[in-house]
Amino acid sequence: MKKIWISLGVISVLILSACAGQSEKSSSTDHTQAISAKTKAIVANGLKIKVKKQEVNQKAEGKKQQQLYTFSIEAENVSATNKGIGAIDFVLKLKNGKEIKVDPSMAAFGDELKKGKSITGTASFAVNSNETVSKLVYKPVEKGLAEWDVNAK
Repeated sequence: MKKIWISLGVISVLILSACAGQSEKSSSTDHTQAISAKTKAIVANGLKIKVKKQEVNQKAEGKKQQQLYTFSIEAENVSATNKGIGAIDFVLKLKNGKEIKVDPSMAAFGDELKKGKSITGTASFAVNSNETVSKLVYKPVEKGLAEWDVNAK
C-alpha cells in the first residue's frame, strides 16, 4: 500500500512541475519582442565589446507607455592597463539624431576591468512609442567610439 501512495505522490509532483514550466514559457514570450542588430565584437578604447542579446519590452509608468530596449553587453579588457566600462557609457541613437541615455530606474552594470578580465551586464533605454531606434553607441566621452545598428522586427 505504501508503494502505491509513494508512486501517486511522485506522479503528482511530475505532472504539476511539467504544467508549471509550460505556463511560465507562454507568459514570458507575450511581452518580449526580439530585435536584431549587428553583434560583431568591436575593439574600442582598449575594450573588446560585443552586444550579445537584445530585446524590447513594454514599459508603463502611470499613463505613460514606452518601449524598453534592453541590451546584454559583454566587454573584455584587451589593453595593458585597467579600463572602466559601464551601462552609462552607452547611448541609444534615434533616426532623428536624438540620443537616449540609460534608464536610471533599470538595473545596470559597471566596473573597472584589469587586463584580460571581462564583464557582462545589461543596459536599458526607455523610448517613446512614436520614436524609431537606429543605433546603440558606445560613447564614454563626447565622441562615439563604436556603434551597432539596431532594427526592431
